[in-house]
Amino acid sequence: MLFILTMVPKGKSDELSRKIVEEKLAGCSLIVNLQDSKFFWEGKLTHEKEDLIIFKTLEKNSEKIFKRIKELHPYETPFIGQIKLDKTNTEYENWLREVIG
Repeated sequence: MLFILTMVPKGKSDELSRKIVEEKLAGCSLIVNLQDSKFFWEGKLTHEKEDLIIFKTLEKNSEKIFKRIKELHPYETPFIGQIKLDKTNTEYENWLREVIG
């Protein structure tokens, strides 16, 4: 199970990512620096540098991680996406279960 979200860097990406992993809601996080994100905000086309954060977790944690990301996210209207994977390699799944239970 993957969770993806975007946010303006400014140190918040690292902080949110660290908290989710420390709380064992995800076994791993990846932060990808995006060059430019374009979106409408308050009726205007806007652009910002944003980070894309990807969390790798177990399906049983989906409600908890979704709720916790919403609590920690600084945006008024954040994008939080959940992607259910059809298959991952057994070794990784075993490691993930060992790390986050």
